[in-house]
Amino acid sequence: MTHRTTETGEIYDIEGQQEQVHFLSAENSTPFKDYYNKWAQRFTDETGHGVRLEFVGVGSSQSSRISQLLQAGNPPELTTTAPEKGGGLALQGVLADLSAEADWMQNEYGYEFNNDFLFQLQGNQYVVPIWVNMTMDWYRVSTWDEHAGMTPSEITWDDFMTALEQTDQKEDRRAHVIPAGESLMSTEFYIDYMFQNAGQIFRRNDQGNIEVALDQGENRQKTQEVLEYLEEANQYSVDGRGYAYDEQIESYWSEQVSETKYFGARPLQQAVANNETVAEDTGLMHPPHNEEKTHQAFSEGWVMFEPSQNKEAAREFVRFMSRPEPLFELLHIAPLHNLPPFPEAVQDEQFLDNEFINTWVRPNDNIRIEDVVEMVNTAKTLVGETDPNNALASPVFSEGVFGNMIFNYLYGDMGIDEAIDTAGQQTRNIIQNFQQG
Repeated sequence: MTHRTTETGEIYDIEGQQEQVHFLSAENSTPFKDYYNKWAQRFTDETGHGVRLEFVGVGSSQSSRISQLLQAGNPPELTTTAPEKGGGLALQGVLADLSAEADWMQNEYGYEFNNDFLFQLQGNQYVVPIWVNMTMDWYRVSTWDEHAGMTPSEITWDDFMTALEQTDQKEDRRAHVIPAGESLMSTEFYIDYMFQNAGQIFRRNDQGNIEVALDQGENRQKTQEVLEYLEEANQYSVDGRGYAYDEQIESYWSEQVSETKYFGARPLQQAVANNETVAEDTGLMHPPHNEEKTHQAFSEGWVMFEPSQNKEAAREFVRFMSRPEPLFELLHIAPLHNLPPFPEAVQDEQFLDNEFINTWVRPNDNIRIEDVVEMVNTAKTLVGETDPNNALASPVFSEGVFGNMIFNYLYGDMGIDEAIDTAGQQTRNIIQNFQQG
């Protein structure tokens, strides 16, 4: 193996007897590097194909590197990304069909994907999920038990609001935190509550074209109800202006709040790392629901670039890495945060047999695996909101429009109608620019 550092990241070349598979990874922490190096070497030993592992940063670093390689006519065979981003690439016509690999994976496990975790365009499957992250609400069990009179696994909006009032300022903590601003954390808050309110952010018209729905008719009313609910809940929140992922997580384990919503199990994981007293007093509830018992989720999955040179070898790599042993090892890098893409697989003993889960989840009566299974099953994604999938959700999501709408109403100088109108117009502008670009 050879290793070198480049301007864009790090590259590891594993030499083989056959053509090389270039895999670009946005996961560049040491555990992920060690994992991919280990399994890429095993793939080479088993198949003879060489592997080039290139590690870049999540988000814009990954997107920039992909664009650079595409423009140079030398894209990687593979990367992993969410359907929100994979859909945009599929619309650009640069992805290869992975329908056969998705079917293979379902047959291998004997389970079916939650279809919201896939991305399909004109009958072709372009994303093969390997894990999902979804909304989870974490709370201090002792505080909720004493002051709200409950340790819930599920709860309605009305009950949740009552509990926030009852737990606010107890043990010198605020009840929870609402992030507001141009961050994905805040953007995801709106999507989550809108889904729970049975609202549509996007829809397809009679011609099958995507339309912005959030500021129109009944869905405008749904958006207004979400913002009004967040305004009421904000009375019991720390000041969440500008909060991104890190601040959201820290507010919980540092004992600023007694409850937090997050997109995965990082609040519990970081409590274990930083404040075990909090971890021992943590429960998990299904995100509060109103009209519909659902919540927002993301998936991460394989995508393959059509202009790449060694697609057949790349298909072998996808299947090799999607087998249970390497897949569950991947999930255990962030256990309970990265969940299997099949709801039933959350109960698979091979997934559950992990030190973190055995120590911090299974003994905890207030974190129930059966509830997590239901969460995976009831989750929805922004791209999966319409049928067929909505690839245009990708650029809108990335711009933080919905988080800004929350900020403009809660902390800015906009009334509720102006905040909604602004978000609707910005969403249309982003879609128009994306289609023209």
